[in-house]
Amino acid sequence: MDENILQQKIDETVIALYQNREQEAMQQAKELLLIFQNMIQNQTSEQVQAAGNFALLMLRELLENYQSQDMIGMADCLLEKAVLFTQFYFQKN
Repeated sequence: MDENILQQKIDETVIALYQNREQEAMQQAKELLLIFQNMIQNQTSEQVQAAGNFALLMLRELLENYQSQDMIGMADCLLEKAVLFTQFYFQKN
């Protein structure tokens, strides 16, 4: 997936979460969870060493917030951790 497209998807999801459009936001968050999971699985060993456990912690936090349907928690995680992970991932690829 292209970095700009992914960033746009994150932005749209964050807006839906903050506006409490629950069904739409939950579906978009689920799609992002799958995208991030695939990105983490496809990292090179160099990326894994450089990022440490950050990517896994980000995914875990997003998943926990998703499971508890914490809209603000998901939005905050996407804005803080997911954006950083995305920038790092595409910088190294």
